[in-house]
Amino acid sequence: MTTTPLTLTARAQDGGATALALAGELDLETATRIEPELVRATSRGGGHLVLDLAGLTFCDTAGVDLFMRLRRRCATDGGRLSLTRVPHRPGRVLRVLGMDRATPCTFV
Repeated sequence: MTTTPLTLTARAQDGGATALALAGELDLETATRIEPELVRATSRGGGHLVLDLAGLTFCDTAGVDLFMRLRRRCATDGGRLSLTRVPHRPGRVLRVLGMDRATPCTFV
């Protein structure tokens, strides 16, 4: 299987939160590679992190696990994680695994 590269792009600050956009496929390989950068981002913006997932084409359980770890880290820092513009296919995975009940999500 060929993995589409995962890209991380800084967005304008969203109400004091750090805002980033993820695009591509989020699987075990790409989640492991991108996690250090996302963890660093949780320390900016007072622990508030907004991830724009409009460009995310695939997300498996490794991606959901990454989001859960980021959610806990943000909460520890007094902030929160928000997932925005979640596309249909990755959104189905997030809903089935209950991520939308644990973290604010907006779906496309």
